[in-house]
Amino acid sequence: MAVTELSLEVRPATWEDGPAIRHLLAYGARPAVGAWPWEEHLGGETFLAAFSQGRLVGALLAWPDGGPVAWVRLAVLGSGVGVGPWLDRMLPSLVEPLRRLGASTLAWMDVGGWAGPALKARGFRRLTRLVTMLKDTRWLPPMTAEGVCIRPVMEADISSLEPVDHAAFSPPWWLSRTTMERIRQQSACFLVAERGGGLIGYTQAQLTGDGAHIGRLAVIPEAQRQGVGGLLLMNILSRLWEQGVGWVTLNTQEENLASQQLYTRFGFRPVGQRVAVWARALRP
Repeated sequence: MAVTELSLEVRPATWEDGPAIRHLLAYGARPAVGAWPWEEHLGGETFLAAFSQGRLVGALLAWPDGGPVAWVRLAVLGSGVGVGPWLDRMLPSLVEPLRRLGASTLAWMDVGGWAGPALKARGFRRLTRLVTMLKDTRWLPPMTAEGVCIRPVMEADISSLEPVDHAAFSPPWWLSRTTMERIRQQSACFLVAERGGGLIGYTQAQLTGDGAHIGRLAVIPEAQRQGVGGLLLMNILSRLWEQGVGWVTLNTQEENLASQQLYTRFGFRPVGQRVAVWARALRP
């Protein structure tokens, strides 16, 4: 029998729900959204679990990070449950808690494309699509940037990197200082660009199997188009290869032609399907 909106019981996810959520993440028919330390949000009012006849069938976590946009950090849904009825039960319960946290917009990265039609029908608009690019050769173009020093990040840099991040990106993509510190601790390589004693950019990557993924490449606007991004990219690729990495991926927005030109110059090429990003205002 199909699971309907009225038959779903929704409540905040608790620590006791953790094993069932992990099982759904491992064996669910729909790809999970995002890689986020969701366990630390168990018990919070923006982490919801949906049940049908006492069985967990879906979970949804939304959380803002350093700005007015709350991202869906985890979304997983079992088979036999319609995306639309599930959203109609989950989304209204998130609005007020997220607004209290300072969020005015909810954004969703639709990994696998399973949520997009239902999101569109519920007032979400597509912000962009993300392009994944791959480099599996070791050729590098020569890069220079006058007066720029590239060095490994230090713990003391994080407070200065937050304004760099916020200057380089628009609010949907901002990272908080807490998240940047967590990334620093988990990264295989995290480099900063320094000029005249000030930080003007950074990049970081994490290992994924025998490869790596560059999660961030940021340069403040007044230092862009001066070779800083290329110098950061050249250095992080070189250091990843020293660690035995065989291939490297990164993501960029499909309308960001300048970034795509830089990555293409380094030998990156588009791979896989583009991932749609949706957003909707959090209205009371």
